Amino acid sequence: MKHRRLRHALQTAAVAVLAASSAACAGPGNSPSLNSQAFSAQPRAGGQRHTVGLGPVVTSQFGGQIFGWDMNQNGNDGVLTETVLGSSVTNAIETFDQATGKITKVVQKVQRINANVEPVVDAVAGNDVGIIDVERDLVVSSRIQRDDRFDIMSPVSGNKITAKSHPPHPFGIVPNFVTNNQASSSQVMMALYPDKRGNDEVGMYTYDTAKNAWGKRLGFPRRFLFQNGFPNYAAVDATTNEAVVGYLMRSRYNPHESATFYVMDAVTGKHLRSFYGVGYGFPNGMAVDPTTDTMCTTTTGDTDVEFYNLSTGKGKAVQIPIYYNKGPLTNGAAVAADPIHHLFLVAQLDSTFSSSGSTVIVYNEHGKLIEYINGFDFLSAYSVVVPHLAVNPSNRTGYVNGPNLNQLQEFTY
Repeated sequence: MKHRRLRHALQTAAVAVLAASSAACAGPGNSPSLNSQAFSAQPRAGGQRHTVGLGPVVTSQFGGQIFGWDMNQNGNDGVLTETVLGSSVTNAIETFDQATGKITKVVQKVQRINANVEPVVDAVAGNDVGIIDVERDLVVSSRIQRDDRFDIMSPVSGNKITAKSHPPHPFGIVPNFVTNNQASSSQVMMALYPDKRGNDEVGMYTYDTAKNAWGKRLGFPRRFLFQNGFPNYAAVDATTNEAVVGYLMRSRYNPHESATFYVMDAVTGKHLRSFYGVGYGFPNGMAVDPTTDTMCTTTTGDTDVEFYNLSTGKGKAVQIPIYYNKGPLTNGAAVAADPIHHLFLVAQLDSTFSSSGSTVIVYNEHGKLIEYINGFDFLSAYSVVVPHLAVNPSNRTGYVNGPNLNQLQEFTY
């Protein structure tokens, strides 16, 4: 069966080609001392080092692959969706406990004869509001068309669906990426929508979780090049209430072109300013610390991590250390912000800090490497899901995909 999210699987091959040229000729060679599970260069106040390493594992209740998840950055709850394929299809929405990794409750379980409907967690937003994309394929005039709706859990800790929602004129829209800004109610959704000839265009919707209200679709000029079919990342600065989207200015992809960042009002979508980025290729992950007006990104065309002042647009890039020369998929991927300790965490699918597995790398907002945690395995040739990274800054814990397709791995940093 061709899963509707199979487009994400293509990103693995695409990123491998883009990263190979930059990573294959870099790095000082193997360094066995870096193959330990974790390393911390940052002591806590008083000179004591904090705990760094792996913790509990969340396993989906029915053993199905996890196709979406997120966690409350200010509490102890999280939410995931799983799909079990067999003679029938089982979809489930479940909450979990961050501290223990145990499933708290099966919020919804539905068995269907096919996979034409599937709930996928997009984000946990401000005030612990869960946003779940209910993907629906309909057959119209012998053609498959999308007609998605959203289930809302407000709050996720309440363990129930409290509302239904959808943007204006949802028919044909394919949600692509939803921000998980938990410092305010402002979110944005990147999406694909068909033009009059049936070709995919990239658009953006604003969404207010407090009012459960969607804004009108914002279209982008045709000269803006987005990742067609892959996640088009966005981020929200909750302090300034600005949304940021990255794109390229050429009509064809050039891995040596830096992204341009388009800054908008997160409520109205009005364009405020743009600035040219550092690093090469499309944004491969984005996060903002609203307390310092700092954005961190990763890019598809190199192994850099980029840091920007959103007010001025000034940025710098630092290269991920390459101690194990591997080439493909060593560029940075998902990014998460810790606004309490002013840190950014970066997921690296194929670790250059270890001979195998994946790594979470921790930087301060000046681009200094603080620590890294090895031992993950969120690079799977069998997964159609792009790895996600989320943290709870209050207790310096986080979760990522893996080690198996039906699991999430907790860690401390």
